[in-house]
Amino acid sequence: MKLNTNGKRIVLASNSPRRKELLEKLGLTFDVVVKHTEEIPPADTLPKDIPLILARHKADAVVSEVGVEPVVIAADTIVIQQGKIFEKPTDRADAIQMLQQLSGKPHTVVTGVCILHGDKEVAFSDTTEVFFNELSLDEIEYYVDNYKPYDKAGSYACQEWIGAVAISRFEGDFFNVVGLPVNKVYAALKSIV
Repeated sequence: MKLNTNGKRIVLASNSPRRKELLEKLGLTFDVVVKHTEEIPPADTLPKDIPLILARHKADAVVSEVGVEPVVIAADTIVIQQGKIFEKPTDRADAIQMLQQLSGKPHTVVTGVCILHGDKEVAFSDTTEVFFNELSLDEIEYYVDNYKPYDKAGSYACQEWIGAVAISRFEGDFFNVVGLPVNKVYAALKSIV
């Protein structure tokens, strides 16, 4: 059964094609509105808390643009390995270096989600452990050169070639690694609309 939004306008505060696709899987009709925000968390923020803080900033920025009537959904995703944060790579060399560091080791993907509607807020984080096989430099360069993962935290998308050959298993929500824990988003939307 399709989620009944009671005629409320839904706004996705993200240009991510993956997040758009995941919301479409829920059968939702929505607009995309993005307002640039600084993605700098307060000093001394624990890495696992950063995505939720940034998702709130993104949601607040879009609410300032569209008002409080629409339901605004914002998210932010980071990759963490041994306390180090892997965000989006700056260039080819950075992407290759990130994937070399992730190769053969587990890491954590954390997505923070903030949903605002009127005076209501539902905010949460979801965590998934991802286990990578060992990758050769040739495999990493092939992936970076053919898939250009420059807009992806950790320099990879699990639904692409690298996911098929490098990820041995997930502990947690696969869709969280794609960029949006849709199961939890669906439940949150049911509670807020």
